[in-house]
Amino acid sequence: MKKLLFFVTVVLATATCHAQQGQGESGGKPPDSQPVVISDLNELHRYLVGSAAENKFSGVVLMAKGGDILFQEACGLASKSLTAPNKMDTKFNLGSINKLFTAIALLQLAEKGLLSMDDPIGKYLDVFPPEIADSVKIIHLLTMQSGWGDYWDNDYFKAHRSDLRTVSDYMQFIKDMPLDFKPGTNAQHSNTGFEVAGAIIEKVTGVDYYEYIEKRIYEPMGMSNTGSYHTDSTVDNIAIGYTNENPYDFVTTDYTWSNTHLMPPRGTPAGGGYSTAEDLLKFAQGLRGNILLSPGYTNYLLNGFQGKPGDPILPMLLKGVWRSVGGAQGISAVLGMDLKDGYSYIVLSNYDFPAAYDVFQLIYKLKL
Repeated sequence: MKKLLFFVTVVLATATCHAQQGQGESGGKPPDSQPVVISDLNELHRYLVGSAAENKFSGVVLMAKGGDILFQEACGLASKSLTAPNKMDTKFNLGSINKLFTAIALLQLAEKGLLSMDDPIGKYLDVFPPEIADSVKIIHLLTMQSGWGDYWDNDYFKAHRSDLRTVSDYMQFIKDMPLDFKPGTNAQHSNTGFEVAGAIIEKVTGVDYYEYIEKRIYEPMGMSNTGSYHTDSTVDNIAIGYTNENPYDFVTTDYTWSNTHLMPPRGTPAGGGYSTAEDLLKFAQGLRGNILLSPGYTNYLLNGFQGKPGDPILPMLLKGVWRSVGGAQGISAVLGMDLKDGYSYIVLSNYDFPAAYDVFQLIYKLKL
């Protein structure tokens, strides 16, 4: 259950869109009485301009085929109090898309023979009782079948959330959390499992989780504008999230409330890091190119951990669009990849989920 804590009000400013490729006519607004259909880039531009004018979307949209950018557009404001516009190189909170980086890190270690997806977590972490240590496997953490859910209602978390800055800080209370069901028998959204995955990465490598992700994922991909930033550090060109989820105002829907005081001190293995559309395109291309993982392990990841590493490319790899999604108050992000035709779709928003996903749903079938 999401918790709303404290909000800061800001001045609402006019939002605009800045098309950089595929720009069509300006103006227009999304129709309210009939489903929206986007059939070309001109229509996409008009839709985004209209959505920004109605204050329904703020963020960036990028569409590419291979390494060629077909369309990119920035809409709305990164900071309403400063009237600072979003730009294509603005850093947005990714929400749960960070889980993808954590999963890749574990697969890298598996590929090196340093762990197995079927290993129980107790093989690496000695803080859990036997009934958890011996029954929860690494693969359960990645498929959200561990038995853990989220930790928003945990008393320790609520009392210390502003002090949680490292993976070990989260383990201080996760080690005492019971399971909701027997591992492998059910599935539920689990930030908890990915925090545990981060702890395993640190144990196996002897390296801080954030340093490992920086060196083994961001740097090889050239993702120089991606990271899990401390909230008390100065970061240039970062989007502030704006939310309509306000415990004191159930009527306002114009995104006047900043989510700043809802944010943890730092992103975690479960989510909350920042990136740009350009960096995510680099990541998508590198993942397809097997730069981070071998073809077998890339296939294993993109097929939702079905089969086993080294299996032939499964038929489902050639169907539809693979996607990674993140969302919370003032956070909405989607990375989509057409694995057959080489398209990438990136939508990042500093408005409530599903702002980015709604746009993604309109564009992921576009073939140009």
